[in-house]
Amino acid sequence: MHNNLIYLTDGRGKVDATKLSDIEWKQLVADNRDSTRRQLVKCAWCWDDDKVTHWMRTFCRNGGRVIAHQPNECADHPYQALESDEHKAYCDRVERVGESEGFESRREARASDGRTRSDVLLVGDLHLSYEMQHSPFKQGYGARERTRRSLAAKRDAVAWHTDSSIIATGASVAMLRSNQARLPQIENPRYELRILGGYRKVLAWKCTSREGHRCPLKRFAGCGSTHVDSQPTAITLDDFIRQAPAGLVVPVRPLERSGFWTTNRDYQIWVDHYGVGTRPSTDGTLRTWKEQQADGHSRHTAAKDHTPGPQQQAGGHRAVTDVPDELIDLQRSTREAQAKLAGLEGGAFDAQLKEWRTAAETFHEAVTAYAALERVSRSEVEQAAKNAARSLRQER
Repeated sequence: MHNNLIYLTDGRGKVDATKLSDIEWKQLVADNRDSTRRQLVKCAWCWDDDKVTHWMRTFCRNGGRVIAHQPNECADHPYQALESDEHKAYCDRVERVGESEGFESRREARASDGRTRSDVLLVGDLHLSYEMQHSPFKQGYGARERTRRSLAAKRDAVAWHTDSSIIATGASVAMLRSNQARLPQIENPRYELRILGGYRKVLAWKCTSREGHRCPLKRFAGCGSTHVDSQPTAITLDDFIRQAPAGLVVPVRPLERSGFWTTNRDYQIWVDHYGVGTRPSTDGTLRTWKEQQADGHSRHTAAKDHTPGPQQQAGGHRAVTDVPDELIDLQRSTREAQAKLAGLEGGAFDAQLKEWRTAAETFHEAVTAYAALERVSRSEVEQAAKNAARSLRQER
């Protein structure tokens, strides 16, 4: 059924017409009287996307339900699933975690093209578009095309997430898969949503019989070359959201089924070995991506032509070598406030949670101000402060 999402002005709000019972549908057709003048049925697609009110006609044709803008127009919009409570809870959680880390968040953020929206857009050092896929992809609105549109709309990365193994297997892009959770678990900030797929660590090894890795070229004693591969590793959804907008985790081959997310350090290992515009094949050779990125050559080659100064990094920022004690103390206070949440319940937990969020906001505001003043990378300042605070805690 096309045009399935509608707003009913009789108080029912946004509904999926395919979910109405036969009795409800017949009553709706009778009340609407196949006329837009009744102003009872409004197109949810047009309203959500463009804030334009289009009144709809409702009638039956060949035993099927039809909702149309104008006469002889029955397929104005493709089928679109109504947002479930679980989908909304996932987006609420991502927004809450992102804001607690000091990132700007926007729900249903629309790009300048008017066609590309994000379930949640998180803005840190990177513009991360979070997309929760809680139902199968509909024809014509696949993940690959939507990812291309988001990247073209100046989004640095698109993080697809699902709790369905069927959706993850059928996706044509890098997809994070977590364990299935019920609504109360998704809404519980203390419940860990574990990423089971789509997040990997990169391994590099010298191919000899001593290393214990199977040679990709099937040499029993090893071929003597250096190989790079990846294997699944663990992270929670909350930790992923805390790191991705800061550029600490990045996607590898985002527009391919075999794509995955990894740490910034592991991404550099992968690119150093395979190059930006190539990917490994099963026979150990290299082949070109269909979606070319950057210059299409390895970082070793790029270094020969573009050797940065010792204090320079991407974006013209100098390297962060030290941070003030004030930032370290603020980070320690944040972690101490977080640690106090353990074992609390009810009002005490809510009060401590508020204290933790306030401390986190204060820390991130100070990091942003310091990075702007010193003209250094904000993510590196944040990471340096966290590492220093962690080192002091271990020394004690």
